[in-house]
Amino acid sequence: MGEITESALPALRAQLRHVYWIGGGSGAGKSVIARRVASRHGLSVYATDDAMADHCGRFARNDAPLLSRFTAMEMDERWVNRSPETMLQSFPWFQGSCSA
Repeated sequence: MGEITESALPALRAQLRHVYWIGGGSGAGKSVIARRVASRHGLSVYATDDAMADHCGRFARNDAPLLSRFTAMEMDERWVNRSPETMLQSFPWFQGSCSA
């Protein structure tokens, strides 16, 4: 997908008018809240957690070194044994292209 031009924004906003975004840090409860809101209001949930494995599988290891290093880590190495600063610098999704 190319860059979004200023003139394309109104149409894009109209297409996404029905989409609600819930943001927050890992483990903040975004998925729980999304499921509750969806259930209460008859909405659908697109959970990025569920799509990550498919997304990750589209990259060759050499094309996404941050992602490759992240997925090779044990859970404690990812979430417990690193400082928040290191997590921010090395978390693939915060870097956009999953490469450094």
